Formats: sequence, structure tokens, C-alpha cells
Amino acid sequence: MAEKSDILYGIAEANDDSLPAMRLRAMASELGEADHMDLDDDTALRINIYAFGRNFVEECDVDAEDQEGYVLVTSGMSDRLMSGPVDADVDDTLAAELVWNVPDLNPAYFATLRWLAKLPDIDRTWFGQGHTVPMPTPPLEGCPFKTFLFLPPIIRTDRELFEHIEHDGHAIGTLCVHLISDSEYALVRNSEEGLGEFLDLLDDHDHPHVFNPARKPYV
Repeated sequence: MAEKSDILYGIAEANDDSLPAMRLRAMASELGEADHMDLDDDTALRINIYAFGRNFVEECDVDAEDQEGYVLVTSGMSDRLMSGPVDADVDDTLAAELVWNVPDLNPAYFATLRWLAKLPDIDRTWFGQGHTVPMPTPPLEGCPFKTFLFLPPIIRTDRELFEHIEHDGHAIGTLCVHLISDSEYALVRNSEEGLGEFLDLLDDHDHPHVFNPARKPYV
């Protein structure tokens, strides 16, 4: 008999050991019932996205005004291992899913996140902590930022969400999506210390946990 959490996510059998089913059970267990499910009809590489409402200030246990929003979580990117650099050790896992903390359920967030999650397979590349994906134009209308930066999720639940699930010996990790300005990107790529300097700026400016397309660049 299917468990309640499995029914919520449309999983027919609770003992299904496929990667999609295990990821869904992990989300149901750790994040609860999704507020919204954006399902992909691409049978070649299906990336479903689940949105969970959250008060980020409560989750992070910080003394600040409430910050409501949603955490978007992809499910499907880790079905295919990313293509790591040839003849080089990779510290990050090659099986990953993406998370993005957003203020609302704008369809553009889902479309952008799905495109990002499919990019490693399309370009035969990989994403790791501190990696960037610069775009020629902003991916979101009315937003000046056009470079994606991947960092570990700040909330432990998100960071460890799929760590107990493996694909060919690779524990499934999560990377948090951030959009940064041209000047911030220049700092990040300037030197080995650039990323650390940028992370310090995030702390100095009390960078919000939820994406704000109207924020001022920190550089």
C-alpha cells in the first residue's frame, strides 16, 4: 500500500527504488507537501520542479523580519551524471539537483531553473560549488543580473536533502542557484580569492536568502 507522502507526489508504489521515487520520498519526508509541482513533458530528459513555501528567517534561526518565499527543487538532473573534466579529480559530486530560493511562483523561475538543470547534459559539462554560467542577456525580464553562480544551500535540510541517495557511487548533492551582476562576476572570476571576497560581501550586506531581482550590486 502506498504511503500518504507517496500519494501526494503521485508515486504508485512506496517500495519503488528508482531515483525519481527516492528523491520524491526524500522531499516529502524533509520538506513536506509541495505547494506547487511544475512537471516536465520532455521524455528525453525530464526535469520536474517542486516548490515548497518557507519562512526563511525561521528556517535559518536569525533575528530579522520574516522573509517569506519558496524553495524550488529540481528532480531529474541527477538521473544523468554530469561530465567532469577528463583526467582530473573532482571534489564535487557529478550527481546533483538544483535549488533556488525565490519570492513567488513566477513561471519564469521554473523555466529558467529547468533550462539550467538540463545544461550539463546539453553541453556535456558539470556544475560545482563556485561555478558560474554567464549569459549574453538577463534570463529574467526586468532583472539586470545575467550570470548564474552555484553555491551550497545555506539551509542544512536543502544541503543534505538527497545525500543518502546514490547514482553510480555518487551521492546526490544540491547546488543553490544565485544570479549576480556583471561587476560581481568580475570579482568572482578575478582570482582564486575572488569568490571568498564576494561571499564576505554577501555577509556584509546581509544578503537576503530569497532572490531579489531589484537588489543593488555589492560591487
